[in-house]
Amino acid sequence: AGKEAILQAVANKRNSLVLGVTVLTSIDGDEYVSIFGEEPREKVIEFATMLVDAEADGVICSPQELEALKVFDPGVLLRVTPGVRPKWAAIGDQKRVMTPGEAIKAGADYLVIGRPITKPPPEIGGPVEAAKKIAEEIVQALERR
Repeated sequence: AGKEAILQAVANKRNSLVLGVTVLTSIDGDEYVSIFGEEPREKVIEFATMLVDAEADGVICSPQELEALKVFDPGVLLRVTPGVRPKWAAIGDQKRVMTPGEAIKAGADYLVIGRPITKPPPEIGGPVEAAKKIAEEIVQALERR
């Protein structure tokens, strides 16, 4: 969807938030360049500028792209980051990842964490233990941010 679709979504959002995706976290750097013809930073800024201009509420991006978003004033866009994996979790199909603590330090407002919680490695225990470990890492990162 382009800017017009975002504008329509914003105009009709009521009590919802409108978030735009930059590039899927399952695409690596080489594939990124072959699709977009440039490095991620430039394209992320371009997509985020479109979202800001359309008055969208936030952006969904790889935690590795958060640095590029620092060109925008804090609070202009919520930063939602999938591709978040604790060190003890398998990366799976994700290519551009960070740990929960790294993502928080980089400026993420919301973390999307699925499989590390729903399917943690046996040595972590079950989903409850995994969620607790992740929450501890997030709290520590927030205290240092």
